[in-house]
Amino acid sequence: GITARSCSSEQKIRVPSYCEENVWRLVHRRLYGPLNTHEKRDDTGKENETYHVAFISNERRCCPMLNQQASKSSDIPCVWDYHVILIQSTKGFGKHKSENDVKVLDIDTRLPYPCSLEEYLDGSFGDLQYVNETDRSKYAPMFRVVRAELYLQHFYSDRMHMKQEDGDWMATPPKYDYITAQNMTLNKKGHQSNLDDYIDMHKKGKSSAPTGEVMTLKELRSKFDLD
Repeated sequence: GITARSCSSEQKIRVPSYCEENVWRLVHRRLYGPLNTHEKRDDTGKENETYHVAFISNERRCCPMLNQQASKSSDIPCVWDYHVILIQSTKGFGKHKSENDVKVLDIDTRLPYPCSLEEYLDGSFGDLQYVNETDRSKYAPMFRVVRAELYLQHFYSDRMHMKQEDGDWMATPPKYDYITAQNMTLNKKGHQSNLDDYIDMHKKGKSSAPTGEVMTLKELRSKFDLD
């Protein structure tokens, strides 16, 4: 976490193809603050902020997204087996009722940073017009939403999912040590990682669980009061 806090900006946290670690480090920086005192960040009303980590995938683990930096163009979908973002909710109080400002922090997107949740969902998925109509239900995004504090506490990964059979890396790993947690166990492949528990969209879970709850796009919109 210390390397994330010492980065000159949040975007500098980014290590391509390691979004689960990028977001873990972003959470750490957001909750504990940057070490760089020159970075301008308004902490007014911070007590009204809540953060959720959202894993984006589906049961096929084949989720096309627009406006990703990994794609050659904003209108060419990047097909991820999973992607991870951070959602920031800020409670304000209008004249008649409480107002919730919801933003997405995704350092892999071409969309604004931060970006309103509404704009992000529309810019990343639209109505899946880039997928054959008969296949849209198969490739529609699902979301595993976890309280950021729980993610910071429970997630761990030894990065072995990024190793090929010949021992080469699929993508250059971060230079900092891999993320650990208390009470780590080996997964079915013998790796010290619980990443798969977060990518899995079959186990629904509960909002208070360490791995959060699974929801559809419509349910996500409802959770954050977009509908």
